[in-house]
Amino acid sequence: MNDHIRESIEQIQTSKRELVAQMFVVFVVPILAIYYGFVPATYRIWVLAVVMTLFILLLMQEKWTRDMLGLGRHRIKKYALPYIIFTAVAVFAIVYFGEKIGREELASWWKHSHFLYKFFLVSLFQEVGYRAYLIPALGKLVKKPVFIVTLNAILFTLLHIIFPDPMIGLPLAFVGGLGFALMYLEYPSLILIVLSHSVINFLVVLYGFFVIPGVTY
Repeated sequence: MNDHIRESIEQIQTSKRELVAQMFVVFVVPILAIYYGFVPATYRIWVLAVVMTLFILLLMQEKWTRDMLGLGRHRIKKYALPYIIFTAVAVFAIVYFGEKIGREELASWWKHSHFLYKFFLVSLFQEVGYRAYLIPALGKLVKKPVFIVTLNAILFTLLHIIFPDPMIGLPLAFVGGLGFALMYLEYPSLILIVLSHSVINFLVVLYGFFVIPGVTY
C-alpha cells in the first residue's frame, strides 16, 4: 500500500458508520434503482453525474483535501510509467479476448456520442467514486490491502449488473476492478487512472462489452 493512501486513511474524520452509509447510498442504491427499473437506463450517466456532484460537495464539507483524492500533480510524472504499462497490457488483453470470442469493432464508431465524450465522463465519475474516495474509505474500515482491493472490485462489479450478457460482463468487470484497485492502491493518481480508464472504457465499448442496446449508442 502506498504511503499516500495510508496518510489519506489517517486523515479521514468521518466515522465508520457514516462511511458505510455513504457507500450504500452512493454505490448501491442508484445501481439497484436502475437495475430494477425505478430509474430508466437512458438516464444512467446523468444519475451518476448528479450523485458524484453531490458526493464531491459532501467530501468538501468533510474536508477531504485534493491530495487525499489523489490530485497531487507531482504524482503524474512519478507514476506515469506504471500506468502506461498497465493500460497497454489491458488494451492487448481486451483486443485479444474480443477477437477470440468473435467480437468485431463497432462500425462508424465516431458517429456516436459515447466515443466522442461520454467515455471520458463515465471514467471520470467512476474513478472519483470508486478509487479516489472508496479506496481510502475502505482502508478505514478494513486494514488489509487484499480486503480493500476485493471489496472495491465487488462494488465496481455491482455497477455493471445493469448491462446485458452478465456471464461475460461481470467477470470482466471484476478483473478490471481488481486491476484498477491494485493500481490506485500502489500508484494513487486520480488523473492517471482516469486517463487509463478512459482508454479501456473506449475499447471495451468499441468491442461491444458493457453496451445497452439503444441506450449506449
